[in-house]
Amino acid sequence: MRDLDTWFNPIYSDNYSRLVKTAYYILWDEDLVEDIVQNAFSALLIKQEQLRDHPNISGWLTLTVRNMADNERNRARYTREIPLLPQHEPTADESPPDFLSLLPSELSSGERQILYLYIEAGLSHEEIAAQLGCKPEASRMRLCRARRRCRELLLKNKCS
Repeated sequence: MRDLDTWFNPIYSDNYSRLVKTAYYILWDEDLVEDIVQNAFSALLIKQEQLRDHPNISGWLTLTVRNMADNERNRARYTREIPLLPQHEPTADESPPDFLSLLPSELSSGERQILYLYIEAGLSHEEIAAQLGCKPEASRMRLCRARRRCRELLLKNKCS
């Protein structure tokens, strides 16, 4: 244990702050950065037998932290996060708002329909195309245009 302390403690103290800065530059989330840096040092301890004679431990740690931070950023980009607790729980007298009532009134009926079918009903583009009598590519294009118009109207109404 004493031998491990004399090997690990200087590595930790020399590299910790630099690794935190490296991970923070990629993630911009203090909690995630802290976890990733600690995981990198844990990996170092797990692989200590292989890495004792490594010529560049600092480089190994930096590369490990960068890879872990990149993986976390990519995971977050492609994962939809849903809060565990609802922001507002409806009371017994209050029903949740209808999806269509949340959309801007300036949207056309076609735009409202395709947004409803895709977002609320959860239909695929093939299913939407079958309902609307068009090709799946047309369904994708209509959805893209409806989303863009909805976003513009929501921003316009928010700024007003």
